[in-house]
Amino acid sequence: MDALPQWVRWLPVPLAMTVAIVGWVVLGNTLGDHAGHVHGYEAGGLTMSVDRMLWMSNDMTGQGPLASKSQGFAMDPSMMPGFQSVNDNRLQLQVTLLNGTGDAQRYAESDFRLVGPDGRSWGTSDDGGDIQHKVGTIGPGYQATLTLYFDLPNGQTKGLNVEWSRSGTTVEIPVIASGQPLPHVH
Repeated sequence: MDALPQWVRWLPVPLAMTVAIVGWVVLGNTLGDHAGHVHGYEAGGLTMSVDRMLWMSNDMTGQGPLASKSQGFAMDPSMMPGFQSVNDNRLQLQVTLLNGTGDAQRYAESDFRLVGPDGRSWGTSDDGGDIQHKVGTIGPGYQATLTLYFDLPNGQTKGLNVEWSRSGTTVEIPVIASGQPLPHVH
């Protein structure tokens, strides 16, 4: 080591500090990209993420569609105004729409429908009169969260997709009703 000049021995220290600083800048930029906007499906100037998707039960179990009706009993419709009938299942879908454009964007619940494997489809259902977002506008850089409900006949819980159509673009989202956010899509 005595044969090397003094400055060469100290060269690894500033080099390591530079690499560490560059690493922190890259990490901060990556985290900043993920914190400021919603990742998800895109259509007509809006980006949509699926926050929650779950089956709602019309019986005392609260477990959604049951394999056997002996596991629970139906609630009287007068106890749950606006809830699905005993012959229907209800899918709850909560989504966040983000406007990443420079213009205001309109959205509507009618942009969404549930499609079965046989091509049958169902529009959104009334949630008992508490619907706040039939149609709306999202300003540039803003977002809105919607909770949508779909009622469909019992036995129609497999092979379903939610279709979201805007401005000539249709996006299909598979129904994975776990109650947890779906993995985001880039």
